[in-house]
Amino acid sequence: SPGQLDAVLSDLGPLCEMQTADDVAFWIGALINPLPALGAAREIRAFLLEASSPALRVECVRRALEESIGRMREQPPGPIEVE
Repeated sequence: SPGQLDAVLSDLGPLCEMQTADDVAFWIGALINPLPALGAAREIRAFLLEASSPALRVECVRRALEESIGRMREQPPGPIEVE
């Protein structure tokens, strides 16, 4: 819905305040999997909570972002262009 992404960003606060790889992975996970869902990335919240290390969490986020960007590139041109 209009303004949903702005609201999510406002709720999360700035990424620059994150101190660890875990913090960044959870922040990005919350950004790409908000409630209600944006439908822009596959659901990763459960994996982030179950992962046994920060490296696994970061890898999960990286893969989800790559998949999402790949799907966006396959879409017809619209108001948001992905380079």
